[in-house]
Amino acid sequence: MAERDVRERDILVASNEYAYVQDLTKGDIVLYVGPTKISLSNTERLVQFSAERFAPVREEGAGVSPFVSASSSQYIILENPPKEAASRPVKGSNSSIELLNGRKIVVPGPAMFPLWPGQKAKVIDGHRLHEDTYLRVRVYDKVEADPSPIGTEKIIKGPEVSFYIPATGLEVLPDEKGYVRTAVTLTDGQYAILRGPQNRRRYVRGPAVVFPEAWEDFVQRAGSKVFLAVPMKKDRGLHVRAVKAFEAKAGDQIPAGVYKPGQEIFLQDQEGFFFPTDALDVIGEVHAIPLADKEGIYVRHIATGRIQTVVGPKNFLPDPTQVEVVARPLEPDVVWRYGMSSHDPMRAVTVYIPPSLAVLVTARSKREVVRGPQVRILDYDEDLEVLTLSTGKPKSDETLLSTCFLLTEGNKVSDIVRVRTSDHVELDVAVSYRVSFQASDAAGEARWFNVKNYVALLCDHVGSIVRAAVRATSIDLFHAQSAGIIRSAVLGEKKGDEKRSGRSFDENGMVVYDVEVLGVKILDEDVDALLSDAQRSAIRSEVSRKQQELRLADERIRESVNRGIYEAQAASLTTEVTLEGAKHALALATAAGAVDVDKMTRLGEARNAADALEIESAAAHAAFAREGELERARLTAQVAAFKEQMSALAPELIATLKMLGNQKAATELTKNLAPLAILGGESVADVAERLLRGLPLGAAGEQALARLVTRARPVSEEP
Repeated sequence: MAERDVRERDILVASNEYAYVQDLTKGDIVLYVGPTKISLSNTERLVQFSAERFAPVREEGAGVSPFVSASSSQYIILENPPKEAASRPVKGSNSSIELLNGRKIVVPGPAMFPLWPGQKAKVIDGHRLHEDTYLRVRVYDKVEADPSPIGTEKIIKGPEVSFYIPATGLEVLPDEKGYVRTAVTLTDGQYAILRGPQNRRRYVRGPAVVFPEAWEDFVQRAGSKVFLAVPMKKDRGLHVRAVKAFEAKAGDQIPAGVYKPGQEIFLQDQEGFFFPTDALDVIGEVHAIPLADKEGIYVRHIATGRIQTVVGPKNFLPDPTQVEVVARPLEPDVVWRYGMSSHDPMRAVTVYIPPSLAVLVTARSKREVVRGPQVRILDYDEDLEVLTLSTGKPKSDETLLSTCFLLTEGNKVSDIVRVRTSDHVELDVAVSYRVSFQASDAAGEARWFNVKNYVALLCDHVGSIVRAAVRATSIDLFHAQSAGIIRSAVLGEKKGDEKRSGRSFDENGMVVYDVEVLGVKILDEDVDALLSDAQRSAIRSEVSRKQQELRLADERIRESVNRGIYEAQAASLTTEVTLEGAKHALALATAAGAVDVDKMTRLGEARNAADALEIESAAAHAAFAREGELERARLTAQVAAFKEQMSALAPELIATLKMLGNQKAATELTKNLAPLAILGGESVADVAERLLRGLPLGAAGEQALARLVTRARPVSEEP
């Protein structure tokens, strides 16, 4: 809307409202207090006070403002109050009055009024305080009944005032959260720090509600005003520093005594809480360093600069006022040479020496040989002697092996020695030396490390000996006895069953106690072929001879086994015969004994029976004699009677019996004559005649035999 339209328009100002109108001809500002009606002329315009100047109103509905109003729980900060305190605007038009520019007054509620042109007002709620809240108030003008100079700040504490409205001359200072500030509440084990002018500090321990003084601010760390006291334990210490001179009494947090600024104190073996004070500042906690067995750290004494090695097992609590832990970093190649997989710079260098190995520990004025198996913790100024050994075959110094470990027993060094025989044949001999290091005392052990490259010393010296020995030998002899020639040259001649003496090195106590020839290579191919053919023939001959010898041995074994079997069998038979003889003798003895026993038994029984029989026989003899007489008489009678009976038999009966017998004999003879004649190749008549001719046949039998023979002879045989 155009400015002209605004001016020509009537403006209604309601009750409790006001507006500013400026006379364009004079520049005066008139205050209109409602309820009223403003009719603007062409030389007037509606303005408003903004940014310390009056600006025309260019928006419809703007330019009319409500009265400044505050309730009983509020107050108004009025800037540029009227010079005459009794000046009060009235309803309608009010000309400008003289103001006290640059002044501020506090108007407590309840209050309601318009603002004179040039005044500003701010309504603020009254400040309600609790037990743990407070206000920061500053004097900006003279305060009635208060002589405090301008700029003085005061703290209004909640425990003292529950509701606060400042008086004129006092202003409540806000912070980022508002006017009411919260005090710091501390519990057990907590403390707060308040910083004042010149960086003076005040430490307050809990439990407490901490209100700062007007000149103090809370020290904040990580956004917190509350700090935890430092817990004290047996396994840790506390490093503190005196920031000003003071005297500690018995029972204080630190030992009694007088302390100077900057003096450092180490507290240990205590329990509880430590609270920093304005005289003591905590530098830090010191934790015990756990050290396992065979583990250590380096500690430097601050007063003397001497570095000491502390070895576990223990929990070491370093006193930072007396000592400091020193780091000892190692280069990666040194870590590798010391046989460690890794190294913590804050720990002591710990070296494990395996069995049969030794190291030389060196310092400015010390040389000590340590033999394994054991773990050695090096002091800060101690290092291990480094050996640089030749490598390759043949051994050379082009590539050296760096190591700190010396194999004292069972050391094996291999090399290839180029030699020339007496008949100018060049060969490469692969050898392996068995080496040990011997010493009778600590000085002798330290001598082991006098030669940094004992491999080069060994191979050069022994190689020259081998070359000299081969130079005096023909190829044929060396090819056949290479091992013996080299062993004798290096280890000495063998005397009977005694061991070879070996070869010692005075430089470092090294002893070569054995040499093994791994191979011999002839560099001349023609000579190699000739020797190979000769060797092949010798091998074939030797194999053939061995086969014959094995065959002979097999036969001898076979015959020996057979003889053994036979001898065993003979021995078994002899033993069996002896056993049978023994059994027989035993049986005879047993039988003889049984016979003797039986004989004696029977003899006794017989004697007893004989005695009884003699008595019985005497009685029986008499009875038998009588019975005999009777029997003889009876037999005589029977014989006589039989004779009479036989005499009574007719002779015809006898003849009849003989005839029956002859017939029976003839019948049986007839049955068996034919087979007998066939078997004997004779006639039946001849057989019958030969069989019966010698029998007592009597006359009748003779006649019967004649008839039988006549019947049995064939007709052709008849005369």
